[in-house]
Amino acid sequence: MIWHIFKKDVELLWPLALSVAILQALCGALTLFLGYFDHPAQLAGLTRNLPLLVYLGIGLVGIAVVHQEPPSSVRADWLVRPISRRDLVLSKILFMVLMVNAPIMLIDVAQQLALHFTLPVSIGVAASRSLGLMVVFSLPALVLGAVTRSLIDALVFGLASAIAFVLLVAAAFTVLSPGQLAVHMTWIGYACAGLVMTLGGAATLAFQYSTRRTLLARCMVLAAVLAAVSAFLGLPRESLIAIQGRMWGHSTDSEITLRFDPSGQSAVTEPGSPGLYSSPYVTAETKAAAAAEYQQGREEIEQIRLPLRLSGTHANDILFADGVGVRIVAMSGAVLYQGWGACFRLSNGVGVGCSANTLEIWAAPHVNSDIRTEQRLKLPLAVYGRIKTQPVRLEITYHLTRFARQPSQAIGAMDSVRPLREMGSCATRIDNDGDEVELWCLTNVGVPSCAALFLEDPQTNTRNPELHLCNPNYAPFHRSGIEDAVGRSRLTIPFRDPSGLAQYPVGSAAIARARIVLAAYDPVEHFHRTLVIPNIQLMQ
Repeated sequence: MIWHIFKKDVELLWPLALSVAILQALCGALTLFLGYFDHPAQLAGLTRNLPLLVYLGIGLVGIAVVHQEPPSSVRADWLVRPISRRDLVLSKILFMVLMVNAPIMLIDVAQQLALHFTLPVSIGVAASRSLGLMVVFSLPALVLGAVTRSLIDALVFGLASAIAFVLLVAAAFTVLSPGQLAVHMTWIGYACAGLVMTLGGAATLAFQYSTRRTLLARCMVLAAVLAAVSAFLGLPRESLIAIQGRMWGHSTDSEITLRFDPSGQSAVTEPGSPGLYSSPYVTAETKAAAAAEYQQGREEIEQIRLPLRLSGTHANDILFADGVGVRIVAMSGAVLYQGWGACFRLSNGVGVGCSANTLEIWAAPHVNSDIRTEQRLKLPLAVYGRIKTQPVRLEITYHLTRFARQPSQAIGAMDSVRPLREMGSCATRIDNDGDEVELWCLTNVGVPSCAALFLEDPQTNTRNPELHLCNPNYAPFHRSGIEDAVGRSRLTIPFRDPSGLAQYPVGSAAIARARIVLAAYDPVEHFHRTLVIPNIQLMQ
């Protein structure tokens, strides 16, 4: 009976399913046409939201296929026919898998093969994206169709649920402190939310088809959405680190040690990062708002500067702190403060901005002695003012990851095209201002967590200062979204200062023969350390 119902739905709805496949094919063809540099920009801007039509189409197909035999209706003819409700719901799921998600997966594979990505990786990426689309769009569409009687009913209920979802997320960001979450571990929150949505959707479908109690089924939908939001935003940083640590396993034989260095001088612990993976579509208003939030945080947060001495590092490695937890205890044993950073209310009164404690150390190519660095601990200004003159016990817990440098690879700075390991298929050009080299890459697996690069003149063996980037992503999958199987990354490397104040060894005269030398960093070790200072006054 499952196959019989499936074939009937195919005969009725194949044009709608074909439309979704055509839209997805247009998205893939557009990526190929726009090329590495997303050009022409006018066409890229006009078609930026084309994937949204694919998502809308998936939702409409899911609702339509369920409404062929709506379980919430009291007049449907299937109610008086000997049709198993289990067979009915399974046939609808089969339709979405074979007629919607499978064609999208095949189109994704073809798109990646057209860019000369390997077949095994292409199939894996397409399958993972298809699974994500099933969880995020196909299953919710089936559920929405099951708890409504018509397309208008589905749109009204879906719109009301979407508004409630937005308000719920806004309230969560206002009351909670999601900025404290480890960004490089947010995949855990997404995975938990997806799991909750899948279980909730499956339970709602089973309940509705077996009992046809629509009102209660709708309540189950809203409860599943609430649980998914809570799973995503409600996981504390400690839980994220604990889950990630269990997946990796903590290293017990690391030789790296951290200790307080009272005689140390102030140091710079974080490298500058003028070259970044970025979107070329970030507006000036967005950047200004981010800068204003950063400045407000500096005014409401006190930074305690602790000189540290680091030993046991490997040459060319990166030591990155996934979390820096602080516990300040009075001499009497009372806990005065505990946290991973400091938060503040935004100037508009809506939302909470947070600044986490960080530590990022790039070891030199030759490490022959200890590394002096500095830890900047961030405390709320009110807390600092209350305890700054007291002698306290300071306990700092570090959750650390060591990144190892991979072999370097090079690409010409001007009009070169070649594949780069962990980067994808890449191309270079000089930007419109003539002061930066742009490195654009088309990739199906995302960019590496950390990278170092510089411009080099192979004729004179001169090189510009090395640029650093570190934005760790510990997910077992490196894809950043489900909008397309192939994404773009952009990185800029300056070689000329328009003001004339800075002079680069590899400048405009040598840029035609220059090359970009790039090295990726991969995580190889995860461990934790605890630093205890038994007696200290913070204002010192």
